[in-house]
Amino acid sequence: MQQQDSSDPTGVAKVDSTVNQGSLRRARTRKSNAAIQMKLAGATWEEIARALGYPTARQALVATEKALERQLHTEDRDQMRRLAGARLDRLLLGVWPKAIDGAHPEHLIAVTKAREIVDRYAKLFGLDAPTEIVVHTPTQSELEAWVTRVAQLRTPLVEEYDILDGEVVEEPPQALEG
Repeated sequence: MQQQDSSDPTGVAKVDSTVNQGSLRRARTRKSNAAIQMKLAGATWEEIARALGYPTARQALVATEKALERQLHTEDRDQMRRLAGARLDRLLLGVWPKAIDGAHPEHLIAVTKAREIVDRYAKLFGLDAPTEIVVHTPTQSELEAWVTRVAQLRTPLVEEYDILDGEVVEEPPQALEG
């Protein structure tokens, strides 16, 4: 059996020999993960220690850091980005109401902070990454083919008119009537 134990640095202690190491480790992992979530939600280390049964705020901090270190080795980059994104979302929630309320006395400061957070969010997820531009250097034959196509497009179509055979007959000048 296991139970909360404030004298144990992890806050979870083994009470009898029926508890195996795996279940004890899982209990400690769940507790440290809960501490991570509480910290992301804005709780202080003292609040986390009190709520989860850690002996001190320092031990709650150490357990959380160890859990994050374990996760660092197993999580991929996308998961770490999501964690950082969740933190930025939490920060943005704090300044957003002031930033969108033009009548609030701290409006301009909040707008500045909100823009900084949004900018950091864009950098985190690569939204402001430059786009790749490929510069193509055409060969001589490609240039000639292009010039030929352009010349054909610019040359007006010649309509074939009806061709009539005939003779031009000049009429003699007529006398002026007066």
